[in-house]
Amino acid sequence: MRVVLAISGGADSMALAYAVSRAVGSKKCYALTVDHGFRPESSREAKDVSRLMRHLGITHEIRRLDWDSTGGSKDKIASLPPVQRLEEIARERRYAEIADVCHKHGIGAVLTGHHAGDQAETFLLRLLRQSGVYGMAGMALQTPLTAAAPMEWPNTTTPAVIVRPLMQFKKDALYDICKTQGIRWHEDASNKDARFRRNQLRQVINARSRDPKSPFNVDSLLRMCDIMQGHREYISQEVGRHLAGSAKFDTSSGTVELVATDDGKRGLPLWAANAAVRERVLAEVVSWVNCKGHPPELAHLQQFSRALDSYYRQPSVAGAVSAAGVTVIPPSSRHGWLFCRQAPRPGEIEPHEGLTLGSSVVWDKRLIISASWPGNQSEDSVTWGLYSLDDAMRRWHGQISEHRNQLKRARKRLEPHMVQVTQPVVCIRIADAGGAQTYPVLALGHILENRPASGITIAIRVLGKVGSAASEIVR
Repeated sequence: MRVVLAISGGADSMALAYAVSRAVGSKKCYALTVDHGFRPESSREAKDVSRLMRHLGITHEIRRLDWDSTGGSKDKIASLPPVQRLEEIARERRYAEIADVCHKHGIGAVLTGHHAGDQAETFLLRLLRQSGVYGMAGMALQTPLTAAAPMEWPNTTTPAVIVRPLMQFKKDALYDICKTQGIRWHEDASNKDARFRRNQLRQVINARSRDPKSPFNVDSLLRMCDIMQGHREYISQEVGRHLAGSAKFDTSSGTVELVATDDGKRGLPLWAANAAVRERVLAEVVSWVNCKGHPPELAHLQQFSRALDSYYRQPSVAGAVSAAGVTVIPPSSRHGWLFCRQAPRPGEIEPHEGLTLGSSVVWDKRLIISASWPGNQSEDSVTWGLYSLDDAMRRWHGQISEHRNQLKRARKRLEPHMVQVTQPVVCIRIADAGGAQTYPVLALGHILENRPASGITIAIRVLGKVGSAASEIVR
């Protein structure tokens, strides 16, 4: 199996390249350097890394991020982010490039040079952010590569994994590997920039880590991570059990419903009875719905948790709560706790038009939608498109309003309005000698009865999320 090596050019990643290439063979390694372009010398250093990789017999690729003030290119970012978000956005972009390389080369594992010092820094960073058990457990040895799939490859369902094989090695040991093997490395001057919190913590750890009684001793911090990881493993098992029994993941609407009671009993359901388990159940559900590449903030989870407590104290005054791009709708006679995408702002979701039948597209960065028309003999003259409900109502208000009335008369299940506004409207455009006409064929989660495209098939599933493997098909 081939692996991608994430190589920055520092001693840690260079030691990684040497060790892995010797363990599995250089032909099974594909090295990637993402040049962020923050420093004038970064381009020269990336080229030097390429020469070093060739010396090790490893195929190497350089990808440079462009920070273009004019924007417009899909490979460019509209402007340089503010310093307080620079690391976060650079990391997102870096992992998006790594995910793209994995997809294009069919590689399922990414190895990084994260080491013991990185883990200690991560623990302290999350402690300062008042993270819970999951956060203070630090980085796991293996995690999914959660960068969102690009529009060009929506059919990807199995993300690559990130593996961190050097987590038990201290930085000094990695320096020793490079020195004994004659491997050059580069020291990134930005790692000493005191404007970044991680760099501040690194300097403190380096200054005090040799004192076994210091709270910044790396071994002590790693032991705390190990303890938290044990707690995380147990909580994860409990969360999985509760999700299996209490959650309904709807892949066609991108919603999740959690039971409001257990067997009709009053009070908190079992999934919400323990604070630690409740926090992680909410985190899993919110992440599934919003499809973002990072977990929700603790403050947002606490906001949802307070809404739960408020409902069980006084159900009559409970209302919907929105945070982290997700809205939670309180239980009703028709549903339990319902989690859906937060209502989009006008114009937030751009329409997709002129799509070829049989193609798939990522809509709203969270749903993968495809349309086909088996038996249709005039596919060249038929295309399809996607619109938000807000856009569609401005174009086909009468047809969609009548569609809603028909569904009500037929007593078909209609989602709450807060869910309806987050669902796509699928249309087809049929061209003939007399011109072209566009018709809505799917709206409010149901196929329109009086549509011209009889037999059209639409498939919807959630982008790259567990629970979405079996797409819901509507005709």
